[in-house]
Parts: sequence; structure tokens; C-alpha cells
Amino acid sequence: MDKPLENKVKATVAHLRELWTRLDSKHRFVAFSTGKDSLAVAALLYEAVGSESPPCLYSHHQLEFPEYEQYAEGMRAFGFNIEIVKPFLQYFELIDRGIGFLTLKEAWCRPLLIGTGFLEWLQKKGARSPLSGVMFRGISGSDYSHNLHSPFEIYTCLDLPCFNPILDFSKQEVITILKERYGLPLNPIYEHLERTYCICCYTPEAKSQIYGRYRFPEVHKRYYALIENLIFESGLIEKSADKKQHKTREEKIAKHGFVHWKRLRAQNTVGAFKRRLRNGALSYRIRDKAWINTKHLTPVRGNWFCQKDMIRFWDVPETIADSLIKRMINCLDCGYCVVICFPCRKFDRKTKTLQIEGCIRCGKCLNLRFCMGWKHRFWRRIILES
Repeated sequence: MDKPLENKVKATVAHLRELWTRLDSKHRFVAFSTGKDSLAVAALLYEAVGSESPPCLYSHHQLEFPEYEQYAEGMRAFGFNIEIVKPFLQYFELIDRGIGFLTLKEAWCRPLLIGTGFLEWLQKKGARSPLSGVMFRGISGSDYSHNLHSPFEIYTCLDLPCFNPILDFSKQEVITILKERYGLPLNPIYEHLERTYCICCYTPEAKSQIYGRYRFPEVHKRYYALIENLIFESGLIEKSADKKQHKTREEKIAKHGFVHWKRLRAQNTVGAFKRRLRNGALSYRIRDKAWINTKHLTPVRGNWFCQKDMIRFWDVPETIADSLIKRMINCLDCGYCVVICFPCRKFDRKTKTLQIEGCIRCGKCLNLRFCMGWKHRFWRRIILES
């Protein structure tokens, strides 16, 4: 390792040591993906404050190769405090509940397949909110990385403070540090692919697709069959504004055109009918009583009444009433909205449902910012005013 790189490493280690000490009151962890960048961050941090055994969280889900989890567990032999967390719900469970397939615009995989495990870890540590945590994340330098990221940022999908300490390191510098300074093995997947992929990201290149189809055939087949069903078997493709040559299975599935899918108005379905009453109250008739779950109305308790398929609000602003109904009828029970309120929201892993208890009506949940059902349900249920 040459002198300039060694000096850069020493400066980064000193900076990490200072940061770790300054953030002593926070719940600090490394987001460990099993990729080279997150491994480099962990190695640098352990050189800085190894005696404190910084936790390295790896979230494993069913679209990743089993070898990733084995690799993460194997890194414990090198002294890393690896903790393996699981998402609240797996990919196919979310699909069964109505979420849409992953696209470049609607990439919900990070918050739901990775983030929920991190959120639960923070809750168990006693954090009052994600802002009580700090994530150290591995993103090495490139023009693309520098355009999108900074040394410190808020990881918006988890509302979590995040440091990116190796933005100034190139890919080759990261590999050199891992091999020559720390003697750490890279994830064996690099023998086959450019980076650590899961099926969500198989779409960028043919090499990734071929390897995934060969190595993970059953999951691979199920993944693409579900997408084909949503686009073609539903008849939705005929309502798309795409040119005829772009409406084929070859274009959308084989060539992975589905990653550029843009939500259509035809994906909206009527979920509730709204009516304004003479006394100023708002009445919503829910199309399917099975969609009614009054736990979502807890933030305005005392200001609503439910009878059969009708919910009535009084002294509640219309925008808030609309948000509560939209959240309720589109809810996936995915648990992601614990990000809004750690003290009162929990995901029950036994029943696989969101629990809301002890609401103090702080108002943080009276919008749809963190509602995955409203944002990503494939057949979104909307309100129609009658």
C-alpha cells in the first residue's frame, strides 16, 4: 500500500475515532451488506475503536443468495460483531399482500427488505426514534456517488442519520486496503459478478441475470412469473401508453423493461366513497368491510364512529380524514410505519401484523409520508367523492 493511500487511511481512522466518541449517546452501527465497501467501513471503524465491538448489522432476505449469510457469519472469525437481522416480511409475503413489483422508480426493497430489520434493532435498543441512531454506510467514491451522497446525510427512507466515510476512496483503493492492510477475504460472489447483487438488482446486465437464473432457479422463476402476471395476465399492458413494440413479453420481461414501468391511472381502484354531511361531518363508505381496521383511526379517537361499512368523522380536518382512510384501506400490515413512532408502533412477528398501542395523538402519523401501502400497492385503493 503506497504512502498517499496509507495517509488517507490514517486520516479516516482518526476521523472515525472522533465521530464514534462524539456520538456516544447514539445507537451506532455499521450497515453491513457483505460487499467490499461495507467491509472496508467495518475494518476502518474496528481499527479506530475495535475495543468497543461496533455492531455490524446484516439484513438477510429471501432474494439474496444463501452464501451471503454464510459469509457474514464467517466474518465473526475476524473479530467483527456481526448481527443478522431479518425483515418484518419477505418479498413474496409482501407481493401476496398486494405490493407492486420493484422498479427503478419504486424501489421499496431498501426500506422493507433491509430497513425494517434495522428499525426493529433500534427499537430493541431503546431508541425513541430513528434519529436516536447513527448508521455508518459503505459507499466508495465515483462521480455517481458524489452526485447523490455526502459524507453526512439523513437516510431518508428510514429517517436515519448516516455517515459515508469512504466516499473519497476509489474501488481499487478499497480492494487494496482490504487485502494488504487488513487481510480480509472478499465475498466470493465477486468471482461471478461485479458487485453483491440480489434478485432485485439482477436487471442491469445479462451476466447477472444468467448467474441468478442458474444459481437460484426456483426463486428466479417465481419472481419473474409474478411480474408477468401483474402486467400481462391482468390486461394492464393494453392500457399502457407504450408503443406496440414495447408491449411484448420479450420487451417487458426478457429484456427487463418492467423496471421502467410507470404507474398507470388504471392501477387505481375505488376503495371508499366519501360524502359530506350537512352538519359538517365526513362519511366514508368502505367498499369491502374486510379493509376496515380501526387501529388506524387511533390518532383521532373520540372523533369517529364506525357502523358496518361506514365510518364517520367530526371535528377532523378533511385532509387528515382522507389520509387515515387511505392508510387504512391500503395498509399492507408491513410494519414499516414504525419509523413514524417507535414508542407506540410495533410489528408482531407472531401474527405478522402492525400493533398500535398507547397512542398519545402526537400527530406524526396524520399523513402518508411513510405509508408503503399507499405508495406502492399495485392496485391502489382511492377515495371517490359521491
